[in-house]
Amino acid sequence: MKRGRLGVLLQLFASIVLLALLAWRVPFADARAALTDLRPATLLACLALTLLAYVGRARRWTLLLRRGGVALPALDGYRLTLVGTFYGLFTPGRLGEFARVMHVPAPRSTTLPSVIWDRVADVILLELLCVPGFLLVPAWRGPLLAGFVLVVLGTAFGVALLASPVLASGAARLLPTFTAPLRRWSEHSHEMLRGGVSASGLAWGAFFYALTLPAAWILLRDLAPQASPLLVLGLPLLPLLGNLPIALGGLGLREQVSATVFDSLGAGAATGVVFSLAWFLVVTLIPGLLGVLLSAAIRAGRRGAGPERVR
Repeated sequence: MKRGRLGVLLQLFASIVLLALLAWRVPFADARAALTDLRPATLLACLALTLLAYVGRARRWTLLLRRGGVALPALDGYRLTLVGTFYGLFTPGRLGEFARVMHVPAPRSTTLPSVIWDRVADVILLELLCVPGFLLVPAWRGPLLAGFVLVVLGTAFGVALLASPVLASGAARLLPTFTAPLRRWSEHSHEMLRGGVSASGLAWGAFFYALTLPAAWILLRDLAPQASPLLVLGLPLLPLLGNLPIALGGLGLREQVSATVFDSLGAGAATGVVFSLAWFLVVTLIPGLLGVLLSAAIRAGRRGAGPERVR
């Protein structure tokens, strides 16, 4: 069996085990009761805010591409950001999001650094958003804090690895077959970093969470109207810890994290599970599917138009 297929099977097994543990931990009747409190109008409002929020994420990526010399129209950047979200559904740690570069008409050595640094910027922003929760909620200073510290250390190591010319040269010596690709990666990656993190890039990244966190609060008011406002501080933990490359697409792990966060503040583990699934629906699944449908419609339109006539 190929190593990649074995890894997928192991992650699928991890998802099944985590879901089984969740079913044992959370009575189905409690989860069903929480689900009945969720109104369709609330889901639509959250979805509208989320689709608007993706403008910020798409803009941050196009700014990174432009720094690498690739100009991508705003609508294409938005559409491909949603398509990348769809690809990320089927991979651990949402690594499938990197596949959006396959749709950009430019060399991979130029476009790949943009999605990697875009993902790194998003993780760092999530880590910063998690800090107030750990400072204000002592109940989270246990396994959640330990997992958070490990993620932060992993991020620091990954950034050092990606940004260091010395480490890139060492990798080229260890893998002589990949010397040329590694050299191109290093050149284009450092070209993007040379200008530093732009204020506009940070602002557009923050724009995404400035809209999605209020959307989460709207959703939370349906499920747990008496819940502590401190729960909002724990919401960044869901994508940060829930997307660790343990379970396939984060399925099961994300719900475990949500159940723990909600239960610690008295909102109930069942409410946390339902919130996680609903949040996944409006922030990831539906936007990803819309991106794929939009791309398919554009391709169909181009085929229907046929070859352009020469006058």
